[in-house]
Amino acid sequence: MLARNLQPSSVSSVQTVPGAAETEEFMSVAAHDLRNPIAVVRASAQMAQRQINRGDTPGALSRLKGIIDQTDRLTEMLETFLDAARLGTGRAPIRPERVDLRDVVAVAAERARFLVGEQAERSIEVDIPDGCVGVWDRPRIVRAVRALLTNALLYGSPGEAVRVEARRMSDRVQLAVSGGGRGPYTEEVSHLFERFYRGPSAAEAGQAGSGLGLFTARGLARLHGGDVRRVDGDRFEIELPLAEPSSTA
Repeated sequence: MLARNLQPSSVSSVQTVPGAAETEEFMSVAAHDLRNPIAVVRASAQMAQRQINRGDTPGALSRLKGIIDQTDRLTEMLETFLDAARLGTGRAPIRPERVDLRDVVAVAAERARFLVGEQAERSIEVDIPDGCVGVWDRPRIVRAVRALLTNALLYGSPGEAVRVEARRMSDRVQLAVSGGGRGPYTEEVSHLFERFYRGPSAAEAGQAGSGLGLFTARGLARLHGGDVRRVDGDRFEIELPLAEPSSTA
């Protein structure tokens, strides 16, 4: 299990400042991953324009909704790239607020399903006890949990539900996410949290991606004094500090 008394990590300890080669690689990955969604948005906009010109308003409205969906996906991708870049340079300030873990998981699950698309038809079973409230940067913790859920949906067993289970341990909470899959190969395990890493199991599954999900999830958790680790199989766990109970007048 994760260490019980993790201390908040300095941002600089998450990743050293990248050099020219790492910066070039980062830009290359970002450009590659953004090219196709941008092309889809442009093609959809052109089609909508033609539909409007010929008076097909319902068709154009449907096409415009697709454009909005694509821009939402692009926003999620850009936020991940920005998180990775800020973690890499040691400049990632957080804006903490009181957040209920159940709310975090609900939003993260919705976004993971949206990003994954057709492969998100599997159910997500959630078991979180009462009182799991932390003082966290809400958008960033949502993105950390979303990364774990996205992986579970993409690489888990198609016939099984994704399971999300939390347990309280004194002043901390451990949230485990599993998709019922076999997990990474042994030789991949030591590289899972490296920036840009994509192992053979991802290629065999036919999944494209930036290789930033687990890197950013762990980095964002550590900004909050927590951590992310692989437990076994495809079961990953994020541990975070809990807030002190709010006092009532």
